[in-house]
Formats: sequence, C-alpha cells, structure tokens
Amino acid sequence: MFILSTVALLTTATAGMADAETSRVNYSNCVTDFTIAHLDKKTARGAFKKAVVDACPDERSAMIAAMKKDEMEFGSTEQEAIAYATEEADGVLTAFTEGYSGYLSSSTRPVREE
Repeated sequence: MFILSTVALLTTATAGMADAETSRVNYSNCVTDFTIAHLDKKTARGAFKKAVVDACPDERSAMIAAMKKDEMEFGSTEQEAIAYATEEADGVLTAFTEGYSGYLSSSTRPVREE
C-alpha cells in the first residue's frame, strides 16, 4: 500500500513538473517568435523592451498557472507560489530583453525550444 501511495505521489509530481515545463517552453517559443518578428522589422531596443511585456499573454498566464499549481503541490502558500511563478515568467522576458541588442547587432536570431 505504501509503495502504491509513493508511486501515485511521484507520478502526480512528475506530471505537474511536465505541465510547468511544457508551459514554460510554449511561452518561451511564443516570445521567440515575437522577438524574431521585431528583429526582422529592426525595432529599436527600447521599443522592443516596451512591446515584449505585452507579448503572449495567454502563454504567460498558462505558464504562471502551471508553475503556481506545481509549487502549491510542493507545499508553498498561494502567495509564495504566485510570486515564484511570476518571477519565472519574468525571467523568460529578461532573457529576451537582455539578448535583443546582441541579436540585432549580429543579425542572429533566437532559436525555438523543442
């Protein structure tokens, strides 16, 4: 009985982490596409930085919800889980805003995750 409970708990935890990772990849890929479109238009860094904040709202919300759920399953309070999930989503944006100038100056593009 204990083994079955442990397996069920691990399966649930693994599924939650997979949902969180899948939603993170979906959000990152959406922001990648948004970034490429702005690189193709040669949008200035400042304008890109302002515009990217509003990019991919559905994917961002899905990522935050999945990460929040995952964190709460590990015992975080709702407030802690929301703060962590939002910080992670903001990290995706930060990576793109910090890398944008480099992509623009080198004529390179970010790559979608699989």
